[in-house]
Amino acid sequence: MADVELVIKIPEEIYKASQIIDVKYEDTIQIPLEVIANGTPLPKGHGKIIDADKLLKHAHTIGTSNYCEYNVVYVETIKEAKPIIEKDGENIKNA
Repeated sequence: MADVELVIKIPEEIYKASQIIDVKYEDTIQIPLEVIANGTPLPKGHGKIIDADKLLKHAHTIGTSNYCEYNVVYVETIKEAKPIIEKDGENIKNA
């Protein structure tokens, strides 16, 4: 059976506790089904997930109009951005 990558939101206290408990893969871990049901599945073949706000700090203004400001972020800056979640690898084109 294939794995599912899932983004979930849990209380910080539970996350911190999970980091200090020595849990082995075979151990049973109690995760409320509501947390899993409310999670956001990541699509198969997704690219690396990066922090867009950090990228915006590297944006360069190239023009303005009455309605908006035109900015660019160099491709190399995007390629070098540290991922929060690595790419899935399935069906990735031009990765």
